[in-house]
Amino acid sequence: MKRIMLVSLLCILLAASCAITPKTNADGSPYWTTHPPKSTRSLHYEVGAAKQSTQQLSKMRAESAARDAIGRWASTTVDNALVTFVEESGEVLRSKQMLEVLQNLSVQTVSIALRGVSIEEYYNAPDGTVYVLASYPVKNLKDAYKQQAEKLERQYELEKASAESDLIKAEVLLSYLDALLEEEISEE
Repeated sequence: MKRIMLVSLLCILLAASCAITPKTNADGSPYWTTHPPKSTRSLHYEVGAAKQSTQQLSKMRAESAARDAIGRWASTTVDNALVTFVEESGEVLRSKQMLEVLQNLSVQTVSIALRGVSIEEYYNAPDGTVYVLASYPVKNLKDAYKQQAEKLERQYELEKASAESDLIKAEVLLSYLDALLEEEISEE
């Protein structure tokens, strides 16, 4: 009985130590430096690396590279969403002005959304290269995109109201001019 318990205990300890030990590459670096974690529905991961003249500069540049990679991912995500939106909306949104507004929405969304980037891990390689694993909550991009879309809709409604007001003014002016012309014709 003691032997079974001892073997069971050893198996449990062995399994626990394997689960706790992080994966490493052949050179001893963390596995995530060459294989970033797969993005999930809630988080997107990117790795940045840099080797500069000082450790601090390397760290700052690696963080910047990871943020840049997340920015490129976010920009691509928003651009693809806009293309799909425009394709599904038909000819109404195909005007040059509306496409420019949508492109502006994309750029604004990305710059707003990147405020939620978190640095998960750092690794300093023996050669002085600094690796950074960064994560970004996907929800932040969705929220920022939604806010920008709502802002765009409010702006569009204001422009539409202004255009309708101008149309009414034009109709009133035309009616006035028609009345004036008829008055002049009847006086002759």
